[in-house]
Amino acid sequence: MFPIILGTAKFGTYTNKDDSFAVLDAFLEMEGSRLDTANNYACWHPDGKGDESETVLGQWLQGKDRKRVEVMTKIGAQSVDGFTYDKLDGLSPDNIKRSLDKTLTRLNTDYLDVLYAHVDDLNVPLLDTWKTLSSLVDEGIVRQLGISNYKESRVLELVDVIEQHQLRPFDYAQYRYSIISPNAGADFGPQVILNEHLFGALKRLAVKPEIIGYSPLLDGCYEFSADDLPENYDNLLNCAMLDDIQAQAEEYGSTPSALVLKTIADYGITPVTAASTPERLKSNLQLLLPM
Repeated sequence: MFPIILGTAKFGTYTNKDDSFAVLDAFLEMEGSRLDTANNYACWHPDGKGDESETVLGQWLQGKDRKRVEVMTKIGAQSVDGFTYDKLDGLSPDNIKRSLDKTLTRLNTDYLDVLYAHVDDLNVPLLDTWKTLSSLVDEGIVRQLGISNYKESRVLELVDVIEQHQLRPFDYAQYRYSIISPNAGADFGPQVILNEHLFGALKRLAVKPEIIGYSPLLDGCYEFSADDLPENYDNLLNCAMLDDIQAQAEEYGSTPSALVLKTIADYGITPVTAASTPERLKSNLQLLLPM
């Protein structure tokens, strides 16, 4: 299987349509197939509404063999007020169905390869959410399910619900992850960090989901000085690790970003990574592709 999933969160906002198409085409040429999006990408852009990424992907898919790609999208994390993550639209059965209809329309497809529950909804019983998602698989509208940003206790509770009610399992578990760790107390809103404890718990599950790590390159920070580390990652240990990563990459004859992605993939986590140009994508993947 291709070692990374292409992240498309910035397509249609930070990355314009033509450049997005160029990256998607390059990814296919490299034999990549899995595309990661969500129905709220990229709502954090100053001009973003949250449907831009799916819309661009749908336009691009019109000229492609649908069977050649795997579309992985997410629902449940649309901001109700459009500005903050204090209140999300959630994972009620009604909202799942409404969101799915809109997503399929934007993507110009009649099925999804993977549908994620984007953020755990504590206001809706897990059984209600998972019965609805399972029914979509039974109907053939969705092929596989995933969870994203679920804490360990809720993952274990969900596994019990699935087993007790003979519902469809989740085949993917997606979390924020990079090889340097954030500062204690760092606030990422609804995003859940994949730490060693959570990683171990996921590996021990009977359902054996593929573990996915998003934001692995921290917006390109591995290419820059330690002085430019994001505030949530700015500490002496990470500064030293960054210097070491850059030195190792120089020995490999690669970019630091390429080394980071290879390290993550070798560890058993599939990275979701993005790029704004085909050249940058190829550079980031140089240690993962056949010579």
